[in-house]
Amino acid sequence: MAGSFTLTILTPDKSFFSQPAQEIIFGTPEGRVGIQAGHMPMVAAVSEGTIEILVDGEWKTAAVSQGFAEIMGSQTEFFVDTVEWAEEIDTMRAREALMRAEMRLKSSVDRVQYVRAQAAMARALARLKAAETSVKPPIQR
Repeated sequence: MAGSFTLTILTPDKSFFSQPAQEIIFGTPEGRVGIQAGHMPMVAAVSEGTIEILVDGEWKTAAVSQGFAEIMGSQTEFFVDTVEWAEEIDTMRAREALMRAEMRLKSSVDRVQYVRAQAAMARALARLKAAETSVKPPIQR
């Protein structure tokens, strides 16, 4: 097994995760990125979607909102607006939020309403994808 690094995931109101991890895979505007111990230092935008974390040989999945990640030697920190474990997602509620966002998107009359509806839709889709991913391994190796 590869070495580990300290992974911390923070939101404005809580510390969601802070422990050693072997790998994290997350989305950026340019595509999916994987981080392992010894990764080169960098700062990356985090896209709304899922993150997969390898901890003690077991993959964990979470839905995450936009933010950024800072990778520095043996420490990786994520700063995101919201995050939740896939198994804690209420899929019925997420489907309802998706339907509401789709309706708002169709009826948006100004740019601000349209952008807010798009953001709500992206959040709902990310939550549903995370919930679906938690049922099976995120990556086949």
